[in-house]
Amino acid sequence: MDYDVIIAGGSFAGLAAAAQLRGKRVLLIEPHEIGQVPTSACGTTLSVLKATGTMDSLCQTHDKYILHLPRRTHTIPLPEVFCTFDYDVFCNLLLAQSDAEVLQAAVRGHDDRLVHTSKGSFTADVLIDATGWRAALSSNGQQKTEAHKGKSFGMETVIPVRSSGLEFWYLPGRLLPKGVTWLFPAGATSRAGIASYVGQTQLKADLDQWLAEDFHQTTKGIHGGYFPYRRRPPVAGNIFRVGDAAGQCMPLTAEGIRPALYFGAKAGQLARAVISGQMTETEALAQYRRCVDEQATLYRFLLFVQKFMINIPVPLVETIVSGIENWGYFHAFMRVYSRAMIPSLAVVPEKGDSLPRGNTLANSAAS
Repeated sequence: MDYDVIIAGGSFAGLAAAAQLRGKRVLLIEPHEIGQVPTSACGTTLSVLKATGTMDSLCQTHDKYILHLPRRTHTIPLPEVFCTFDYDVFCNLLLAQSDAEVLQAAVRGHDDRLVHTSKGSFTADVLIDATGWRAALSSNGQQKTEAHKGKSFGMETVIPVRSSGLEFWYLPGRLLPKGVTWLFPAGATSRAGIASYVGQTQLKADLDQWLAEDFHQTTKGIHGGYFPYRRRPPVAGNIFRVGDAAGQCMPLTAEGIRPALYFGAKAGQLARAVISGQMTETEALAQYRRCVDEQATLYRFLLFVQKFMINIPVPLVETIVSGIENWGYFHAFMRVYSRAMIPSLAVVPEKGDSLPRGNTLANSAAS
């Protein structure tokens, strides 16, 4: 084989997998320069930056959640500190933890262990698909025909506005009926975005209206795209799927960073165990499925809340949110939610390589 492992996709999931494979022959395929094309609002728990050794990417920390509803704004303290970070710096800090060879090319698909790209074809013992919702490696391009199914759609811009909390607006009578807008402060600027839970893509007019009316700002430059809210099989034949390729973005909150890093690290550890002869490929793929299934309850709950919220009258949403806030349920849920899938917990102890239990992706990878 040309390589021990080929990883298709050089964002959160792919980089997390590569960090676990230092010392192995790894090809990381990404169509753009690493860190140059963000599709995320880049907000997560501060514990994620600590766990991945990427604190130098930190932009701003946040200790409160602000939810704007038509009748009232709810300000709720967070049990765990959240943060925003610089995508370029974060990705390149992760890349520095690996010694993967980076190929700037588009993935076209595969034939068994032969991966086709815009710059030639390559083979590897283990394949990892981290190409986002298209799952370009494992689906051989078939996802393009079903872009809207099981996916939300969002777009975001950057505006020169400061704030001190993670802010969300649910205003279906004023903007799109089944979607939200958000403001993620990141120092001197904020990431302002809009998303449709039902995959509506014509959102720019609503984004323009919201920015003009609430912030007296105009839209300058947009990034974004589809993000899944339904899980997909984490394994396709002999390929590990990680991140959005496996639908691992969490419903309702649309947080995909933590699961991408968590499951990317697990896939990388299992790939290492296969290469080292400590585990068969069949055993590794089966264990990866079990690791993913362990988080199924949280995903089902978030999907239920998402569907429920966008299909009930707004006054009922306001009543429910007030009750959850007053009874302390929101704080309890956020404590469970924010402590799930921290990358430093992504250690595979069964039959794999002996992996040190460090607090970063770099020192949890065997040398």
